[in-house]
Amino acid sequence: MPSTGRFTRLLDIGGASGTYTRAFLRKNAHLTAVLFDLPPVIPIAREKMEAEGLNGRVALVAGDYNKDPLPTGSDLALLFAVIHQNSPAENLALFRKIYGVLEPGGVLLIRDFIMDSSRTTPKSGTLFALNMLVNTPAGDTYTFDEISASLKGAGFVNIELTCGSGGQDDLIKAEKKGASGK
Repeated sequence: MPSTGRFTRLLDIGGASGTYTRAFLRKNAHLTAVLFDLPPVIPIAREKMEAEGLNGRVALVAGDYNKDPLPTGSDLALLFAVIHQNSPAENLALFRKIYGVLEPGGVLLIRDFIMDSSRTTPKSGTLFALNMLVNTPAGDTYTFDEISASLKGAGFVNIELTCGSGGQDDLIKAEKKGASGK
């Protein structure tokens, strides 16, 4: 897990048991976090945080990102393995919500399958798209251009594919304009 020296507060949206939150907190002693997920998940996350002695550095907030406001005050947001379960319109709405709560100059990291323009590579992403077709109302896997367009529509800038491994660990970074508008 990379050092996040310039960031002070992490918002993990759909953070589940807190695997990534815990990793970021272990690596970055100065960092605090907010894990936001559905109410049934929060006790599991609490147990994991307590087991590692991290509960004093993380707030666990129950909610549904489609219905509830997101916690404010973070300068780094994680959206890991989430966007594939949403429609393009749902992702745009979620990106707008995140943009609205991130501090100026904040960064959003998205980890998911990122498909090539033909939507056939990576093969694991193509198979996963079929899974989403069958098991979600509108989920899918998306290309970088599709995700980037939605992020731009939400106001994000400096959007880049920072890790393109060809699997579900592809990583997109997007920034909220700073206080100076850059």
